[in-house]
Amino acid sequence: MNALTKKTDRRQIRTNQLLRQTLFELMDEKNINSITVTDIANRANLNRGTFYLHYRDVPDMLDKLKEEVLQKIKDIVVHIDPRDSRDYAEKGEPYPASEQIFEELIRHAAFFRAIVGPNGDISFVRQFREFMKEHMFAKHAFRMPAGENRIIPSDYLIAYMTSANIGLVIHWIESGMNKSAREMAIMMTQLINYGPLITSGIIQKQ
Repeated sequence: MNALTKKTDRRQIRTNQLLRQTLFELMDEKNINSITVTDIANRANLNRGTFYLHYRDVPDMLDKLKEEVLQKIKDIVVHIDPRDSRDYAEKGEPYPASEQIFEELIRHAAFFRAIVGPNGDISFVRQFREFMKEHMFAKHAFRMPAGENRIIPSDYLIAYMTSANIGLVIHWIESGMNKSAREMAIMMTQLINYGPLITSGIIQKQ
């Protein structure tokens, strides 16, 4: 790669970052469905043609952002087995993969704050829930004890674990990510292993 190509690539990366940051800023002001290419181009002080070098339209831009962020999280999630976190929970330590996920969420803080904010894309929360269900919890369902008399059927357990963890993440984002990745990972590790009653101290651990 020659120097001119490298310079062009760096300029394209900076422009793409500017377009994304501009989208997030606009999402603080108006609903995502009402944001236009012209809005973004004008705010970023770029022409519309520059935008179209990167994206077809605003929905395409948002879809690409979602895909990029979810792929980065998937690269971590696929290696997670919630049962492996027990040893860490007993020591009061964070399950490393959980901490990595929160670190990744922090790296994309502007995206997550915008997407779950009042002007964001409410469908993303559902998409994120389904993503976590598929890649983190559902793949372990077949390892549950066999028997028709289980108190909690596997689909209900998966729904509970997924919704509870997503709820924790969303609350953290809406609270301004005011706890570190380590603090959040410790909290999640404890909740996954001991549930809310023991983790909160309402019921003492035996």
